[in-house]
Amino acid sequence: MNKNKEKLLLGGVLTTIGLLGASPQIAKADQLAASHLAASNVTKSPKAAEPAANQQPSTSADSSSSMPSVPPASNSSTTDNNEPASNANQSDMPPAITHGENEQQKIATKANLISSDINGAHLTYDPDQGVAIISGGVLDNSNGTGSFNLFLKSNNPKKIVITGPLAIKGSATDLFGGLNNLEEFEGLSNIDTSQVTSMKGMFSGDTKLKSLDLSGFNTSNVTDMSKLFKSCSALTSLDVSSFNTAKVKDMSTMFNLCTSLTNLNLNNFDTKNVENMNSMFYACRNLSSLSISNFNTAKVTDMTAMFGMCFKLSNLNVASFDTSNVKQAVGMFLYCMSLNQLDVSHFNTSNITSTNGMFAECTNLTKIDVSHFNTDKVTDMMEMFLGDSSLTSLDISNFNMNSVTSSDNMLNGLTGLNYLKLGAKNSLSNTGLDTPGIWVNVGDGTTEHPQALKDKRWTSPQLLTNYNPAKDADAYVRYNAAVITHYQDQEGNQLAPNDVQTGGLNTPYTTKPKDITGYTLAETPANASGSFADNTITDVVYLYKKAPTPTKPPVNPVVPSKAANVIVHYQDESGNSLTSDIVLSGNVGDGYTTDTKEFTGYHLKARPTNATGFFSAETQDVTYIYAKDSNTPAENVPVNDNHHGKNPTKPQATNHLRPQSPQSPSKQHLTNNHVAIPTAPTDNQTSNKLPQTGKNQTQNLLTILAGLLSATFAAVSGWFIHRHKKN
Repeated sequence: MNKNKEKLLLGGVLTTIGLLGASPQIAKADQLAASHLAASNVTKSPKAAEPAANQQPSTSADSSSSMPSVPPASNSSTTDNNEPASNANQSDMPPAITHGENEQQKIATKANLISSDINGAHLTYDPDQGVAIISGGVLDNSNGTGSFNLFLKSNNPKKIVITGPLAIKGSATDLFGGLNNLEEFEGLSNIDTSQVTSMKGMFSGDTKLKSLDLSGFNTSNVTDMSKLFKSCSALTSLDVSSFNTAKVKDMSTMFNLCTSLTNLNLNNFDTKNVENMNSMFYACRNLSSLSISNFNTAKVTDMTAMFGMCFKLSNLNVASFDTSNVKQAVGMFLYCMSLNQLDVSHFNTSNITSTNGMFAECTNLTKIDVSHFNTDKVTDMMEMFLGDSSLTSLDISNFNMNSVTSSDNMLNGLTGLNYLKLGAKNSLSNTGLDTPGIWVNVGDGTTEHPQALKDKRWTSPQLLTNYNPAKDADAYVRYNAAVITHYQDQEGNQLAPNDVQTGGLNTPYTTKPKDITGYTLAETPANASGSFADNTITDVVYLYKKAPTPTKPPVNPVVPSKAANVIVHYQDESGNSLTSDIVLSGNVGDGYTTDTKEFTGYHLKARPTNATGFFSAETQDVTYIYAKDSNTPAENVPVNDNHHGKNPTKPQATNHLRPQSPQSPSKQHLTNNHVAIPTAPTDNQTSNKLPQTGKNQTQNLLTILAGLLSATFAAVSGWFIHRHKKN
């Protein structure tokens, strides 16, 4: 424990019982735990006084924000002034029992027995054997009187035997409590607890008691179970699975200081009416887990030290806890040193007034989400996270510390903390933050690439002094030694996220520039490479200048190139022109098309292969060849060439041949801005003939008939000649 912590240990502290057999480390922890549970109005001394071994956390429901001291455990069993005195009379002998050779028969023969009758129950004590006999009866404590605890405590037996039915009415408070020599019960099943309303301290302080069989207990009417097993430090297991706790309101210190307890089954506990859980499991230091996810805590107002000093507790699920009515959470998880995670993200803390030591000395806890905590009513945050050395991140930005009067050592001993988020209502001056290294602000960056403004880089003491919640609220990350690489323009504006490197003392580092669109590197820093320095932030700044805007090359306009002409010819088979040539002109690359023409007495023999194509630098000739029709009239008259390949209108038949006058062909021309689209060639071989007269038709028929007769005659003649030669 460092000196800073020792200075804040409070005088008149509360400590635990049963530390004689504890290791020095545990004893030290118990002493520190007491400081968290001490009265808030006790003046701090330079060094804490050695705590008394019998001081305990308060069980008072109206305790102050820190736990006030209570009377020593040896005096914790309350004595009613109206309780009748024990009628100890060594001459009074219990009646002889005639069945079996049991403890009562043995004791009945002795002369030095101590006996007493209390409210119908007969008690006998054998000092030689250390055995107390309760013969049974009805113990009516309805008015809080009639307890025979004083008789038992005055004799402090090793063993208690209950030989007959013992009905208890009303209170069983401290009934068997404070018997620090008691090791064993026999006959607990003879006790009828169906009318018991309070079991407060019933077995409290029985530090040598090794086992308890409570399977026959009827607890359906019990409202108070506070201190029930408090300081039963020798119990290793306890079966309370049969308990009916539906009416219980107070469970404070119920299992407090059951230091040897390793297993506890609370799955059947009904806690819907419980209001006080102060120190309920305090110092159950050998419990590794607690199944309490079924707990209904809606009415609980006090959770002070509820799990405090549970050193081995590694599994604890409090996610279902309703803490909306809780006012006290002092030391709630104090010294839960084996917990590495704890989900309190849903806790409603709007009514809590003290979080003193709430998570203190949870040395294995790596993170805890308290970012939503409502601390508007909290006045005491002293040592809230003290000694949480494994905690790596903490967000207290939502904490309202305006009403806090004590925050001493709230953040002391957080040696592993690397991330701390602070808010506009945080006050750090007394929190004791002492984590080594340099804190830098995240700002507009990220935790990996913090903004790290030069005026917001502080050691822990500097952060406590300089932090101004109005302008410094931010997330901070810590480095022991770091190199932060900046990428800026020549005016200091950030162009890319900062890069952060960390390393050990004197280990080398290297940095490199980044490619940034629109910028070129203007200057490489002299410390672009070097070595890490302890507790030092090294800034490496790469400066950039704007890249010149590239000039687009001029776009040269495309000047069309004049092409050579395409000349279209229309000729007969002898190469004679049937009409004037057509000349087509255009630019190189433009397309051209040509058309057929119709000429009277002629038909197209073949369509030229280059009837369509593209203009080029060379002159191109397109030649259409026509053949003469049979019986072609003497005069060739071309059909109007405006048809451009379309079927012409046939002339009407007349009795006389009337040649038509040829028309001048229209000139075909493609402009420079027009691309002629070649078309698929068409096979237009329509035969154009002049109409025949009726006389000519008759002559043609006679000519054909004469030819047929001649051929027939020749064939017949040939056949006869052939047969004649053959014969």
